[in-house]
Amino acid sequence: MDVAQSQPVGFVTDHNGSVTPGDLLALAAQSCVDAAKLLHELRVDVAAKGPFDQVSTADLEIEAFLRTSLTGGAPGSAVVGEELGAASAPITWYVDPIDGTRNFVRGIPLSCLSVAAAVDGVPVAGCVLDPFRDELFTAAVDVPFAVRSTGLTITPGTSPRPLVLTDIPMPGSPYRGELELLGSLMEVADVRRVYSTALSLAWVAAGRADAAANLGIHPWDVAAGAVLVREAGGVYREIGRDGFAAGRGEIVDWLHDRLEDIVT
Repeated sequence: MDVAQSQPVGFVTDHNGSVTPGDLLALAAQSCVDAAKLLHELRVDVAAKGPFDQVSTADLEIEAFLRTSLTGGAPGSAVVGEELGAASAPITWYVDPIDGTRNFVRGIPLSCLSVAAAVDGVPVAGCVLDPFRDELFTAAVDVPFAVRSTGLTITPGTSPRPLVLTDIPMPGSPYRGELELLGSLMEVADVRRVYSTALSLAWVAAGRADAAANLGIHPWDVAAGAVLVREAGGVYREIGRDGFAAGRGEIVDWLHDRLEDIVT
């Protein structure tokens, strides 16, 4: 999946003729809204998923709901999800049911639902829903970036130094040099650690931060957020097999170059 591509994509399915990225976005957004309602009703139990990761019953049930909703709305499509496996088709959904599970299970309101639609491997629509603030971030090819919020919102201002969202270094990372990178970054930027990559990218798209960067990510972590940043006028740059730097301004190049040094 090349999340950096941005050319418009036209495609035809065998169930209802021509479908646009806007159609896929509408399905993704409604599915996320419905899933968030379900989230309020779920009992949350937690299990370990490796030495540094966890999975909750909410992750599993929300992903199952999204799979049914998305493939039901677009017959013949397939889902790549964090918890329940992957398949491919001309239309593929990238689903992260709870991005930021470690925050979620501790009751920290920094997590989100993330859904992207890709056509022939190119993401064309993205939706990120913050269920705690009831904020919905959406964009698609030919559909401008938008934020729908029912809570308090502040028009993003400027700051003397760029604001960067990053979780580097992550526990168990195989890369050396991340602590040194974080120290260098803190000399040139304000840094926030969010522990939800999809939410970080949505905030960058909304202008609340200048850049986001992480290593150790998966396609479902970034597919929707990459579309949001791109359609909001920013750039998304892949780094190695599992990293990225995204946003606006010179800080993106700074992050890209230094992270490339680490992964190579």
